[in-house]
Amino acid sequence: MVRGRHNPCYVIAAYVLAMLLLLSATPSPLKAANQKSQIVCFVYHRFGDERYPSTNIRTEVFREQLAYLKQNNFTVWTMGMAVNAIRNGDVVPPRTVVLTIDDGYRSFYENGMPLLEEFGYPATLYITTANVGNPDFLNWQQILESQQRGIEIGNHSHSHGHFLDAGSDEERKSLFISDLVTAQTLFNEHLDYTPVLYSYPYGEYDDVLEAVLEEAAYISATAQYSGVLFKESNLFEIPRFPMGGPFATLKGFIQKSQMHPMQVINKEPEGVVMQQNPPMMVITLNSNCIDAENLQCFVDGNRNCIMELQEGPDFVRLKVISRDMLYGRRSLYTITAPSKDGKGWCWYSHVWVNTEVSEE
Repeated sequence: MVRGRHNPCYVIAAYVLAMLLLLSATPSPLKAANQKSQIVCFVYHRFGDERYPSTNIRTEVFREQLAYLKQNNFTVWTMGMAVNAIRNGDVVPPRTVVLTIDDGYRSFYENGMPLLEEFGYPATLYITTANVGNPDFLNWQQILESQQRGIEIGNHSHSHGHFLDAGSDEERKSLFISDLVTAQTLFNEHLDYTPVLYSYPYGEYDDVLEAVLEEAAYISATAQYSGVLFKESNLFEIPRFPMGGPFATLKGFIQKSQMHPMQVINKEPEGVVMQQNPPMMVITLNSNCIDAENLQCFVDGNRNCIMELQEGPDFVRLKVISRDMLYGRRSLYTITAPSKDGKGWCWYSHVWVNTEVSEE
C-alpha cells in the first residue's frame, strides 16, 4: 500500500484544501477595489444660511454628518490628498471621504469651518475670485486665514461663467484661458499661491476646458454630477454628491458615504452638451461587481427613462434615453445597481447640458 505524500488522492486533497483556503482569504473584486481606491466626495455651498435653502445645509445637520464620520472611523482627506493617492496608485483607507465647498461664501467661514476644526477634519474650498470681498463672500484675509487653519484652496474660476456657451472650440478656449489667468493672478497676488485644483462653474465642462487645465499644470477638476471617485476615474471629471437643499440630510449623507463606483468601460457620447433632446446614452459597464438583473435608471431622480440591456460574459451594455424632453439647463441620467454581494449599491451619473437654455 502506498501511503502519505506518495498517494495521489492525498496530493489532490491537499491541493483542493489549499485552493479553498486561498479563495476564502481573497477579497471579492468589489471589496478589493474599494479598499485600494474608492473615495466618496461631497460638495457644499452655504452653511446655516436659511435665505438660500436650495444650496444650504443647516449647521446642526452638518455637525451630525461630521459626528457620523468620527463615530464610524472614516478617513477625511482634502481633494489634493485624494487626487495624489489616485495618481500615485496608493492604497486608500477604507471609508475615505472628501469634503469640498464651492464659491467661498462667508457662511462657511462663520459656521462651517469651526465645526470642521472641532472634529479635526480638513476640507477643500474652491474660490470664485470675482466675488471675493463682496457681501456674503469671504475676503482675501479670511481666505488666507482659512488656508493657514488647514483648509485647502482651489480655483472655482474668476467670473463663474457659462463657458460652454461660447461658440467654437477656439472661442471657448480663449475665453476660458483668459478667465483662468485672471483668477490665477489674483491668487498669486493675495495668497502667494497658485491652486492646482479646479471646480467647474455649474459643473459644466468639456474636453476643451479639460485640456486647458492640464496644460496649465492643474491636477484635477471637479464637476457637480454624483458618483464615486476611484482608480479608473477621469481626474478632470471628478463626481461629487451634493449636500444642499433636500439632499442635505444625515440619512442621505450616510447612504452616499457607502456608495461604490460603477466601473464604466465605454460611453457614447463622451461629451455632456446635448446634441438631441432627449439625448441617448450608450454605456458599457463591467458586470463583475454589479447585480445586472437589478439595474435601475433615473432622469433627474425620477424613474422616467427607457433602458435597453444587453449582457455579455463580463459586461453589460445599456442604451438609456429619457421618456420626455429635458427642459432644464442641466439634467442627469443616473444608473444604479446593487453590488453582487448584496452589501451595497453602485452608482454612475452622466450630466447633460442644454446650452440653448440660458440662466442669465
